[in-house]
Amino acid sequence: MGASLDPVDGREVHLPYLGNLLKTHCARIFRAAILASVAPWLFVAVASAQTTDENAVAAANDAFGTKVGNDNVGLYSSDNARGFNPTSAGNIRVEGLYFDQQAHLGRAMIRSTTMRVGLSAQSYPFAAPTGIADISMSMPAEDHTIYSVSGDFSRPTGSNYLYATASGPATEDLGWYVGLIPYGASRAQRGSEVDRWSVGGILRWRPTDTIEAIPFAFIQRGQNDEVGASIYTAGDYVPPKFDRSVFLGQEWADRALDEINYGLLLRTRPFDNWMLRAGLFSSELDRSTNYVVNYRNVQPNGSATLSVLKYPSHLTRSYSGEVRATGVYSVGQFRHTLDLAVRGRNVSRTFGGGTSINFGTHKLGVSDPQPYPRYTYGVRDKDVVEQYTPGVSYALQWANVGEMSLGLQRSYYDRSFGKENAVANSTRSQPWLYNATLAYYVSRDLVAYGSYSRGIEEFGTAPDGTANAGEPLQARVTSQIDAGIRYTIIPGLNLVMAAFEIKKPYYDRDATNLYTVVGDLKHTGVEFSLTGKPTSSLTVVAGAVYIKGKVSGLPVTSGTIGSTEPGLPPYTVRFNVQYRPTWMGGVVGEFQMNSETASFANRTNTFKVPTVTTFGIGARYPFRVGSVRVSARLFVDNVLNAWNWTVDGNSGRFSPSGPRNYQARLSVDF
Repeated sequence: MGASLDPVDGREVHLPYLGNLLKTHCARIFRAAILASVAPWLFVAVASAQTTDENAVAAANDAFGTKVGNDNVGLYSSDNARGFNPTSAGNIRVEGLYFDQQAHLGRAMIRSTTMRVGLSAQSYPFAAPTGIADISMSMPAEDHTIYSVSGDFSRPTGSNYLYATASGPATEDLGWYVGLIPYGASRAQRGSEVDRWSVGGILRWRPTDTIEAIPFAFIQRGQNDEVGASIYTAGDYVPPKFDRSVFLGQEWADRALDEINYGLLLRTRPFDNWMLRAGLFSSELDRSTNYVVNYRNVQPNGSATLSVLKYPSHLTRSYSGEVRATGVYSVGQFRHTLDLAVRGRNVSRTFGGGTSINFGTHKLGVSDPQPYPRYTYGVRDKDVVEQYTPGVSYALQWANVGEMSLGLQRSYYDRSFGKENAVANSTRSQPWLYNATLAYYVSRDLVAYGSYSRGIEEFGTAPDGTANAGEPLQARVTSQIDAGIRYTIIPGLNLVMAAFEIKKPYYDRDATNLYTVVGDLKHTGVEFSLTGKPTSSLTVVAGAVYIKGKVSGLPVTSGTIGSTEPGLPPYTVRFNVQYRPTWMGGVVGEFQMNSETASFANRTNTFKVPTVTTFGIGARYPFRVGSVRVSARLFVDNVLNAWNWTVDGNSGRFSPSGPRNYQARLSVDF
């Protein structure tokens, strides 16, 4: 039997010898080491809902991207799916409803994020190219009060934070949840660290069986964010390696930002066959100070020109939401679902106005503090977008045979752009958008599917170094076609294979250094996922994707740029295994492998960053102390300390890969 989709709640429903002495002592020694590190925490734990259960490998239904708490696994994420960015494409959903995210919701609010591509994306009435990032929020506990605390420690890079939550019922109808990060710090390299704190709260009110209201609010502050370096070479070569422990920024080049989100989720069932759902959201990102540290014209010996760009305050504020009515009617073997929806957003951005100061020649890998200079600002830009999209979708499910859906929307997109306090230029677009999906249950264990979707999306902002740096890019129509199969090898072990083709406009610098549309871009690919439990003690999440990014247009035919998109690895492999042998007394061993093949590093396709493969190894141990649940995890990422560069294809900016990293986590629920 195949997969069935529940159109009411919008989610997919799945139908279908080392010697005994050595084993015993290894288990005892490991557990003793973890207990010794855990003991001091048990007396200071003060306050989420079951943080000890957070395990992305165990939670993943496929290898296309799952994040639970601070654990993440899989090929894709909310900023990278099939080679594109779902966040900038507007493909974020909160509890299944449209959300225009400008500020992060944060660890204190999000329980999990699941990437929906291929068959899993068909559970949404209005599919979108690129993939959907589906956010599930941390909801209040219903039966009793739960207090949790979690601490992360990572060196030399990564996150260090203390995370605490409490939730429970206030009355029979009302539940509450509070999440708090009183201290958090993350670093991309030694010497570069950002301090953060955040707090969020959620209420869940159910006055009747058919009405539910969920208001929430979240605020996060980041400060002392010492900016690392952006690196650009002067020719067709990768930068030389340097000591990654050296901080290349400036102590005074600190970013500061505030992120604020609040909203209201409503659900009601006015009639037996109809459900009404609504989500109303506000998302605000306020960058009070912002620097960019650049090492340009980097030579093979590491010498470069150092400059530091400073911007005045930037503010982005978005109001967005969706109202959807869903009717479900069953007749014999058939189930009919009708969705009527309206999505909308109003976004206002101020940006730009920065100036850059040149500090002369410096060298990569050598700390070189400079005195703080005096900056003057230019005039900021302002961008306002208003967009609303009504739509209708119909889905048919035929029991034990298959299902299909058709969706039609029209998007009304208006944008005004210009200098602050000046007359703005306006553009308007009103494209028709449509999608169709089909799934056929070949057998109890095999499902074949296909889909087509057409969308409208923005493409982030113009990169630094262009004439319109920081400017939000105009929305354009995109399309995607994909097809594949899902096969249940054995109960609990699923294989997914799919092919896809995504078409979008291609942005690059024109002859005047303006970052704009210069051609067309097509991503053609094949993806693979194997997830589940081959045995009771072994869990596997394995994924691989091949993507060919082909560019076409006048700049390609004239030889100005190459025909292959830079910064896109053709092959990517993610492999995670967790093994829990009975003789280890609950200890779970972890192994991870990530690999990306060589990709072109420049627009003209004349050189590449090499292939890189990293390995990680660790263990986690869930246990109890009385009635208190505890989970401890130790992990070493990039065990072999592999060194490589990643490159941003849009700007040509190089970033060094992270060094060997040691991580520890302790979570307590009581």
